[in-house]
Amino acid sequence: MIIFLKLLPVMVSLLCIVLAFLPERSGISRPAHAEGVVISSAVQRIWRHHSEIQALAPVVTFTAGGREISAAAKQFVPEWQYAFHPGDRVRICYDRAHPERFRVCGGNRFRRAVLLTFGIGTLAAYGILWVQFI
Repeated sequence: MIIFLKLLPVMVSLLCIVLAFLPERSGISRPAHAEGVVISSAVQRIWRHHSEIQALAPVVTFTAGGREISAAAKQFVPEWQYAFHPGDRVRICYDRAHPERFRVCGGNRFRRAVLLTFGIGTLAAYGILWVQFI
């Protein structure tokens, strides 16, 4: 039991690092992938913590099934998390039956950065403490 408690920070750190590199689920039933170009951003006002903020989603143009489609992503994020600029090339995952329903693949860099920072930081801190007190 004591060994498990000593290794718990290492296991949690490794779990965070592994989760950072796992692909995220798209939530699309019949997925297909394409390369798209961000042409602008859609703005939506939302209420969070008793105040109004702007949330943004990329408007992307891409080719699906031989036709050109321009649509806004359905995932709006707060302005401080938004990372797309007009002209950026993005990989998207769209529904074959309804190509206007799509998600930006790998668009959640914030999640990956937080998980990697927590995992590597905890692992480094535990390693320093282990060397210092052993």
